[in-house]
Amino acid sequence: MGSTPPTLLILVPARSGSKGVPGKNVKPLGSVPLLGWTARAIRAAGLPARAILTTDDPRIADVGRGEGLEVPFLRPASLASDRTEMVEVVEHAVAWLEAEQRYRPRAVMVLQPTCPFRRPERLRQALDLLALPGTEGVIGIARLERSPALLYREEADGFLLPLAAWDAATIRQAVRPTLTPNGTLYLSTRESLTRHHRLFPPRLRGLPTTAIEGIDIDAPEDWALAEAVVAAGLAAP
Repeated sequence: MGSTPPTLLILVPARSGSKGVPGKNVKPLGSVPLLGWTARAIRAAGLPARAILTTDDPRIADVGRGEGLEVPFLRPASLASDRTEMVEVVEHAVAWLEAEQRYRPRAVMVLQPTCPFRRPERLRQALDLLALPGTEGVIGIARLERSPALLYREEADGFLLPLAAWDAATIRQAVRPTLTPNGTLYLSTRESLTRHHRLFPPRLRGLPTTAIEGIDIDAPEDWALAEAVVAAGLAAP
């Protein structure tokens, strides 16, 4: 009799065709390909999970396999464009695994390789949060130590409109921080994914991460910052 399949599915999405940093998913950061940083964090976390790379590119697939990720399929090109929503990629992977391998996880975690510096313990912390009653999902977050009254959007006429009414009586120390997703981690139950078709379900908890963990490589200056972090010894795969 075979062992029981792990109930956690970890997906690492890495498509071809990056415009900001061409070939970034397999480009060496330090001595390790970018997606290798995420693969090694998964191994270091030591979770009972299937770790699967979803990509449209055979070269990325080969690098992923070399880093210990499963690559049971190649993602269709239609799900590898700039306009593809991440939830579409996740639902494709989940549907393929269920149809082709009869594997149905209870929870799905998405780890983007463009955030290479997440700490392995964050994966375990996220699962602890998901286990809290009523929780449908967990996301990595950054804290904005600003009142919404000090956050603005630009109107069509060029003037700035605060996101909340100004209250001069509120002192800085009393302001509850505003939170924003930083791309380090997305985790949701399989049931929530089926019900809401979103990585941001209504019953959502946040997992705070450091500024270095929140570095998301999308442009050349992001890559330069990541290289500086590695050169300074502030992160290691």
